[in-house]
Order: sequence, then C-alpha cells, then structure tokens
Amino acid sequence: MATLVGFQFHESKITDEESHGRSDYQITTLEHSPVIEQTSNQKLLTIGVFAEVYLLDGKTIRKAPRSQGEDDIESIIREATIYNMIDDHPRIAQCTSRERIDFVDVKYYPKGDLSGFCQKNKVSTELQSKWFRQLIEAVEVIHRYGVIHSDLALRQFFVDDELNIRLGDFNSSQYPEHPALGYEKATHCLPRDYAQPNTVLSDLFALGSTLFELVTRKAPYAELYPIEFQDIAPSDIQILTRAQQRRAADAEVEKRFRNLQFPDVSHIFRGDVILGCWNGRFSSAEEVLRSSTNIY
Repeated sequence: MATLVGFQFHESKITDEESHGRSDYQITTLEHSPVIEQTSNQKLLTIGVFAEVYLLDGKTIRKAPRSQGEDDIESIIREATIYNMIDDHPRIAQCTSRERIDFVDVKYYPKGDLSGFCQKNKVSTELQSKWFRQLIEAVEVIHRYGVIHSDLALRQFFVDDELNIRLGDFNSSQYPEHPALGYEKATHCLPRDYAQPNTVLSDLFALGSTLFELVTRKAPYAELYPIEFQDIAPSDIQILTRAQQRRAADAEVEKRFRNLQFPDVSHIFRGDVILGCWNGRFSSAEEVLRSSTNIY
C-alpha cells in the first residue's frame, strides 16, 4: 500500500473467475464519511478500505466503520463479534470494548506488529523460538472457538510489553455460520475453490507462510514481487504498473503452490513444521503444536 498526503490507498481485491477465483487488484479511491467524530483525546492513524483507526489517549486502538456503508459496518461488527466470542487469552489482542459492536477497542501495543518489529530489531534465536511456538498457540486458540482467521500473516500479530505475541485483526474472519469476508494474500493462500468457506486447512497453510516469515524475515517467494514504494508519492502510472506486476507475481505463486512447489525449508529453523503446514500433513493447529514441542 502507498501512503499519500496522510491517506492510505489500497490495492483492493476483486474476483477474477477466469483465474480460478484467485483475487485480482484494482486501484480504489477512498471516499471518507466518518461514523464517529474526532475528539481531543483521539488521533486518527489511518483510513483503510473499511475502517478508520484511532489512537485514544495513547492507550487504546479504536476501529470504527469508515462510513455508514453496509460493507464498512459489517466488517466492524464481524470483528467485534469474534472478540466477544473469545475469552481473554495471552495470545489474543486484549479487547476493551466487549459487548459493543459499533466499534472495536483493543489495547495499544507500542512495540507494533511482529512484521515491523522483526524488520527493525535484531531477534535472538531464543526469542524467535518462543514466538514460533506462540504463533501456533494463537491459531490453536481461535480454532477452539470455530474461528478461521482467513488472513494470517506476521503483520496480524502484535508484540506486547513482555515480548509475547498476540493475534488480532478479525475483520474478515470466519466463524460458525458466517463465511469469511475475504482470504489471504497469495503468498499465504492455499489454492482452493474461493467460492467455498475457508477452512482449518487454509488457516494452517497461511500459518506455515507466517512461520516462514518469522524465520526468514520475508514472505514465501517475496523475490517475485516489485519493490515497495519508499517515502515517495508515486504517479498513477507507477501504481497501475506495480499492481500489474503484483498480479503476475500472485498468479505465479498460486501456480507453484497448486503444483506443490514450496520454498526450500530444509536448512531453516523447524522447516519440517513449516512444510507440514503447507503440504497438508497437519489437520489441526493442536497437531502442529504437538509437533513443535521442545522448540525452546
């Protein structure tokens, strides 16, 4: 995504039936019609496709619908409902707005998400080993409640003050009788019939890619993708060109995954667990967790 004059412009996904349901990208223009008023104690951080994100008093992150549109409201209700379903747990972001469905408040974690933290800091072998297991624990927790995250990636995990990780961002997740509102990026996506509900296996596949991210500091087949824009305001042509390049990379990644061609993990930390998530050896997060004992 590219940031321009304080707003975030996203490459949103549209279905392409001719590519077996794999998502395509289009450039979207954000029309902002806020649902909640800004007050002196809150700072608008970002405006996403469906939600506004605020920092309240430096302690709480609030997500609210970007507008009164049905899709925007449904996304927030979805996330609020799932937080209300899941009991407080040290592997799940702490929700402080339980029983509310018009917005979602979660504790602010100043250390940020795990992807950004790993890019900015040197991570010891011991810490990496701990996080490897905690990532699996978090997924095992939500699966107990019948929740399929549907967009697992390193960026969806927050680092708390004790350097433990917590899973969040359930705005497109699936729960019983409520199919997901989306699915993973190609690098984390199990090729499948995208018209069907997401499954435990699709989450486990994405978990494998997330564990790969943790260990290698990059997504599977990251080398196929164009370089991200860095602190510049790209032209429309540059944005469109980059979207086309991403589409081509997505198609190639999906092709490789369909053919069971995965990155070589034979020489990285717990590559056997990562490969097992990708190739379907595991049928549950609990099984992945058992296989990952004695990691640290």
